[in-house]
Amino acid sequence: MPALALEPEFRSDQQITADFLSYLQSQWSDCVAYEVEPTRLTGGADARLYHYKLIDQEPRVLRILRPAREVEELLHHQVVHQILNQQGLNAPVIHHVCADKSVLGGVFAVMELVPGQTVFGLAPELHAKAVGESMATMHELDVRPIVESFRRAGVPDERFLDPFVRQKALDFFEEKTHWAADLMAWLRDHLPLDGGNLAVIHGDYQGGNLMFENGALSGVLDWSFCISDSAVDLAHTMNDYLVFIPQIECGMSSHLWEQIMDGVLQAYQAIRPLNHEHIKACRVFHLFGALTAGLAGGGIEFMRKPESQRDYLSFIEQATGIRLSPSA
Repeated sequence: MPALALEPEFRSDQQITADFLSYLQSQWSDCVAYEVEPTRLTGGADARLYHYKLIDQEPRVLRILRPAREVEELLHHQVVHQILNQQGLNAPVIHHVCADKSVLGGVFAVMELVPGQTVFGLAPELHAKAVGESMATMHELDVRPIVESFRRAGVPDERFLDPFVRQKALDFFEEKTHWAADLMAWLRDHLPLDGGNLAVIHGDYQGGNLMFENGALSGVLDWSFCISDSAVDLAHTMNDYLVFIPQIECGMSSHLWEQIMDGVLQAYQAIRPLNHEHIKACRVFHLFGALTAGLAGGGIEFMRKPESQRDYLSFIEQATGIRLSPSA
C-alpha cells in the first residue's frame, strides 16, 4: 500500500539514528559504525521502518512499533516468520528483538532486508498477475504441517487458527457494538466459520507488501498471519485496492485500482476457484472492523476521516441490506 501519513508518535530520524547506534555499540562493540545511516522506508502503517547498513555487515531493516505496542507482538512475528520460511514462504528473517521502549521510543526489531522493488513499481498487468498468482499459490499449500509447527512451538490454536480467531473477534464485536446486533447475526450466517478450505492467510496481501526481483517474488512483508478460509485474504485485498488505496491516493483514478483488482481475480481464478459469497461476507467483516476502530478514535488516521467512515458504512449496508446506526 502507498505510504501513509503517520501521527507524530516517533522520535526524529536524526535522533533514532543516533540512539540506535548507541544501542548497537552498547550491545556489541564500540567499533560498530554505520556504512549507510538509517534511511526511512515507505509502508509500515503501524510502525516506522528504516534501511541501514553497518560496516562489514549485511544491510538490515529496523522496524520500530508505536509506543503503545508491546514486545510480545514482535516475538510472535519472529516465530511466525521462522516457520513460514521453513515452509518455503519468503518472510523476512527477524534477527533481533528489543523490548526496552526507552531505547528508541517503542519496541523494535532488526530484520532481513528483502531485495528488489515492491510490486507497486510494476506495470498494472504485471502487478495484477504477480499478486493473483502468488496468492493463489500460497493458498494451495497444505496447512497441516504449518499448524503442527505452530503447535510444537507452543503457539495456542486460538492465536492463529480459525474458526477460533474469527469467533473471538465476533464475540468481541457483539459485546462492544450492540447497535450492530443484526449485522453480527448476518455475519454468523454468512462468514465461512466451519473450518473448511483452510489456507495460509497473509492479511494484507497487496503490492506494497510484495517484493519483486528478476521476474519473481523475492519476499512477502508485513504479515498478519493466520490459518483461515482463503476468502479472508481475497476480501482484504479487494478492500485494499477498491476502498483503502483510493482513500489514500485521492488524486488518482479509482479505475486503475479496479483494473488491477480485476486482473488479480482473473490470475487467481486461473489457479483455484473463488467463492464470491464468502469473499463478500469477509469484506463486510473487515470493513466493519475499520468502521468501529475509527468510531473509537483508533485505527490508521485516514480510516477515521468522516468520508472514509461513510464509505465503509455504505458498502456494509449495500452488501447486507442492513441499516446501521453507529451513534445509537
